[in-house]
Amino acid sequence: MSLRWRIIAFTLVVGTAPAGVLGYLFRERTLEDARVQQAERLDAITESARRRVLERRSAERRAIARLCEGDFVVDRLMLDLQADRFGPLEQDELVQRLPNLMRSMGLESLMLIDGRPGRPYGRVFAAGHFPGRAGADEGATARAVEEAGERWFVRDLHVRREGETHPTQSILTGCVAREGEARVIAVGGHVLDQEYVASLGADVPPVQLFLTDAEGTLPEGVGHGGPREDVHVFEDLRGQPAAMVVASVDDRALQQRLRELDQQLLYGLAIMVIVAFVLGLVIAFFMVRPLVELETAAARVASGDMSTTITIHSGGEVKKALQAFNHMTGELKHAQAKLIRAERIAAWRDIARRIAHEIKNPLMPIQTSIETMRKTHARQHPDFDEIFEESTVTILEEVERLKRIVTEFSRFARMPRPQPVELAVEDVARHTVGLHGGGPVAVELTIEDPLPKVRADREQLTQVLVNLVQNAADAAKARHGESGGRVDLVLSAADVDGDEGVRVEVVDNGPGIPPDEQAKIFEPYYTTKAGGTGLGLAIVHRIVSDHGGSIDVGDAAHDEGGAVFEILLTRRGPPIEASTTQ
Repeated sequence: MSLRWRIIAFTLVVGTAPAGVLGYLFRERTLEDARVQQAERLDAITESARRRVLERRSAERRAIARLCEGDFVVDRLMLDLQADRFGPLEQDELVQRLPNLMRSMGLESLMLIDGRPGRPYGRVFAAGHFPGRAGADEGATARAVEEAGERWFVRDLHVRREGETHPTQSILTGCVAREGEARVIAVGGHVLDQEYVASLGADVPPVQLFLTDAEGTLPEGVGHGGPREDVHVFEDLRGQPAAMVVASVDDRALQQRLRELDQQLLYGLAIMVIVAFVLGLVIAFFMVRPLVELETAAARVASGDMSTTITIHSGGEVKKALQAFNHMTGELKHAQAKLIRAERIAAWRDIARRIAHEIKNPLMPIQTSIETMRKTHARQHPDFDEIFEESTVTILEEVERLKRIVTEFSRFARMPRPQPVELAVEDVARHTVGLHGGGPVAVELTIEDPLPKVRADREQLTQVLVNLVQNAADAAKARHGESGGRVDLVLSAADVDGDEGVRVEVVDNGPGIPPDEQAKIFEPYYTTKAGGTGLGLAIVHRIVSDHGGSIDVGDAAHDEGGAVFEILLTRRGPPIEASTTQ
């Protein structure tokens, strides 16, 4: 990532991270405060509803008890039963009176049932909530009242609604009035429905009261994602839960509020990102531009362009830094020129020494041959013609060797500057393998990865590969003879100094190269081949270096031994100033 984008990224983080954290904390605090308020309201409403249920049950229980202890309607019914004069007229009057009595007691249902043994036990004298139930059989209800005593219990009660009779779950309690043989069972209570729950008067949004089954299952379609509490459990005659009143928090409004808050926070954060990005661009443009120019110039210096300078637009410390950089590049350029001159002098001295040594070797046989011919001629030796022929052949061979040395040196000394073009290394490699096809040594090409194209001189790169493959084939043939030798030319993608590149490996199964010779193998006039000039690998090294690459030698990794030459070529190719000797 470039320095400009790092500055922009830093500005984005500094500008938006605090806002994001604060927004998150604000949302969590809002949610926590809402939950606390919900819990407090839920506790208050639950307690109020419980108190209301208990107060109503206590008041209604006392009213039912008073009904059996001395109420006018029940007392008159008892007298009529004792005198055996309870007939249709008395029942009609009772049916008319009972609804008013039921409402005055605050009940939704009230029945007076015959409890005399030996008579139609359970016959309804009158029902305040359902006058048409007079004369009906409610024996089971009567027995439930006698079994429950003063307890409340849940039981289905026949209720007429919208012209139809329905068994409806109700909460009931009762008492038994006795006078002589007369026994009257009074039972009253409320229908258990949402109207009963609403009569508790405790609904305050977002808390709602619901009537549920024994498991506390809330009705469908009701928002109940928040906390809940059980207000009261209604039990049946056996003491088992039959219904419940539950207080539940409807948190749909809270969730909607949170969604709106999230949306607002996202909008705000998006605005902060845009502002921070624009601010980062401004900072990068006005403050980072000199640093970007310095980075670009440093990269050019690293690639070999020592003439690089920076135009100074800024002041202060930035100006001093850029002036120091320009001064440094000037000094580096001067030092580089001196170093190049010194290296050239040292290199030519070494080459002159080696040339002198190489030339001296053929001069000795030439001198010896000439002296032999002179001596034999002066002595009029009878075999002079034969000696002359032998000596001249030796002289001509050594002269030819001198010509070859001079020709190779001329090629090495006058190597042209690379003329790079964008090319595919695999095409050059296929051409090289094709040149060596059909020989005694098998040459195979392997391409391991998709390869980037590189900038290189096609002719010089071909010269490098041909030279290396030929040397490898000679080494493999020297060890294995006419069969068994093998050369592998392997191409793969590589990372070369942070840039895309190509790795070229030439692997043989020959005798290999001793470690002490590997360090000297690229020196001019160093050779281990009979008749070799010692300049082939030096030229290869020169071409690869002029292309900004590197070459190295080592031992082959396979079990057969051998040597491997590894070349690394960069995608950008020869540097701006490829070293040449004109």
